[in-house]
Amino acid sequence: MIVALELIAPFFLYILAGVTAQLFLRHGDEQQRWLDAFIFYVALPALLFQSVRVVPPNDNNLVGFLAITTSITGAMFVLGWLIGRKNRSGDSPAVFGLAASYSNIGYMGPALTVAVLGPEAGAPAAFIFCADVLLIFTIWPTMLGHDSRGLGRIMQPLRKVLTHPFILATLAALLFAQSGLTLPAYIDSPLTGFQNAAAPTALFSLGLTLARNRGGRVERRLGACLTAKLVVHPLAVAAAFVVVSGFDPVWIATAIIMGALPPAANVYVMARAEGISVALAARTVLYGTVFSAVTLPLLIYLLS
Repeated sequence: MIVALELIAPFFLYILAGVTAQLFLRHGDEQQRWLDAFIFYVALPALLFQSVRVVPPNDNNLVGFLAITTSITGAMFVLGWLIGRKNRSGDSPAVFGLAASYSNIGYMGPALTVAVLGPEAGAPAAFIFCADVLLIFTIWPTMLGHDSRGLGRIMQPLRKVLTHPFILATLAALLFAQSGLTLPAYIDSPLTGFQNAAAPTALFSLGLTLARNRGGRVERRLGACLTAKLVVHPLAVAAAFVVVSGFDPVWIATAIIMGALPPAANVYVMARAEGISVALAARTVLYGTVFSAVTLPLLIYLLS
């Protein structure tokens, strides 16, 4: 439990720093856009590229393993989307879908699983990260394209997927990993710097928005989505691996922990980039992380 709490605590400090800065400086939303542009187009793509390009060689059971974990992530997105449909506040159902499905697999996933389960957890954590990122960033623009008709309904989400900076960074990293090449130090060093800046800047930006959107509450629909994310998601993963056996126990435990992680800070970044349900996304990340301070240590205790 102590390990999990120690890993979660810095996230609150980054958010608190953003809240404090906004309370003192009182900048408007427009003045935050350049910070968000750095996060969305530079820092987070660098994080994805640097993480994915070191993915280890394929495992014989990899396809079956990812078929289970990715299918459950997709099912949780659909569940959250259904929960969020026709809400009175007019928030996007797609953001509810992210709240119920998109784990903090980039910032917390690898560090937490390796700390709890050992170095053997690095490979399955990296593979889940790759598969879930590709899935989420395919579903997300598709769900946002509901106003299009005919060919535009297909082409608009497809264009967003193919040109999305996160997808481009992930695909480039996968291709680079297969090439067998190594990055020269003068490229690797700046990318590592941007990678390290991703979590602090994304959460600092989240704190800025939270300070401008105070008084938010965990409404019934959001509470249902967070319950789905923190409780139902890991239970569904565990149940699936009971039904489909033959996988390494460390890989199974890694998948369960990855499913139990709180909603990713990217939920907030993505909502801001689209200009939809930003306050809802901010509450999703904040309350999801707060509640996970209870659910995650409990889950890790049960797994151990």
